[in-house]
Amino acid sequence: MAQTRGLFDALYDNVDKTLYAIMKDRLKELPRIYTEVYNVKTSDRKFERVVTYVPFGDTQPKPEGEPFVMDTLRQGNTKDFTHTENGLGFEVTQTALEDDSENILNRAGDWLAFSARYVEEGRAANPFNNGFTTELTPDGVSMFNTAHNLKGGGTAKNTLSTAADLSATSLTQAMIDLQTDQKDEAGHLALPVNDWILYIPPALEFLADRLINSIGLPGSSDNDRNPIKARRTWTIVVNPRLTDSDAWFLVAGNKGNHALTFYRRVPISLDPMEKDPRTKNRIFTVRHRFSVGAWAWQGLFGSPGA
Repeated sequence: MAQTRGLFDALYDNVDKTLYAIMKDRLKELPRIYTEVYNVKTSDRKFERVVTYVPFGDTQPKPEGEPFVMDTLRQGNTKDFTHTENGLGFEVTQTALEDDSENILNRAGDWLAFSARYVEEGRAANPFNNGFTTELTPDGVSMFNTAHNLKGGGTAKNTLSTAADLSATSLTQAMIDLQTDQKDEAGHLALPVNDWILYIPPALEFLADRLINSIGLPGSSDNDRNPIKARRTWTIVVNPRLTDSDAWFLVAGNKGNHALTFYRRVPISLDPMEKDPRTKNRIFTVRHRFSVGAWAWQGLFGSPGA
């Protein structure tokens, strides 16, 4: 459908006025949030495949003169990131452009790019929004689960055994679980991560600040120090696209310690303006190709709330 003068009378009625867009002129676009938690990489393939491997197991008793027990490196899990293509277009008549007294239609490219950025942010939030249900890691279970399958045998968890709302108690238990269940595929415990992002919806912003920035123990009249603040380094990241107001997440502050990945196959690209050869309408388009997800669960923790 082409934009004609009749679709936006205020641009052509020759009445003196001030014309605002709510977004940009009054409200400001959200800054990029996903880049704070995702490893952003460029892709030059139609899809990206990440394969993990299982390290050696534990050493075995070796009586004097007896042969060594031999071990092998094995393939772990495979994750394919299949890029999806998104696009949007805007078509406007010559007449509408000529009579656009407010110069709004020529800003079409700005609005198309805004739409693309908004979609990318939403897609980047989905692994968290669906992380307890349909968003799976390569071991076949949800991204936040009490029974991640280890290739070397056994399981590990990156969610509370009993789901709980964000509190000093639940956050403390999460820190304990992260020290006892952050394992590689052979079942070896990993060095505890001390630098964390507390990734939350707006409903938890001020509770989160109280929990991790209070000098004293949160919610207590005792003069105890707050070990959550003292024993870890924290960054609060608030994302209004997180849809569950009770859910809260922990993401390793060092991106090298987690597997959240955003692959950019084609960046947000405004194509050159074209003309319809029959109508001479101007056509503006934007497109982008990308994929997003996690190729492992380690370095992540979450609770859906009570």
